Amino acid sequence: MKKALVTFLLVGVMALSAVPAMASTVVADETAQKASYQEIVPFVDPTIIHHRLCVCCGRLQFRVWGMSSMRWLTDWAYM
Repeated sequence: MKKALVTFLLVGVMALSAVPAMASTVVADETAQKASYQEIVPFVDPTIIHHRLCVCCGRLQFRVWGMSSMRWLTDWAYM
C-alpha cells in the first residue's frame, strides 16, 4: 500500500512538472510566428559544460561548448 502511494505521488509530480514546459514551448512558437523578418526573437543556445583536470597544477577547469553553433564559447577557466 505504501509503495503504491509513493508511486502515485511521484507520477503526479512528474505529470504536473511537464505542464509548464509544454506551455512555455507554445508561447515561444507563437512569438516566433508573430515576429516579422525585421524583428529580433531571442532563443536559447543549448550548451554543454566540459570539465577537465589541469595537468600542470591539478586544478579543475571548465569550458562551454555551444551545441547550435558547434564551437567553443569560452576558453578553459579555473573553477
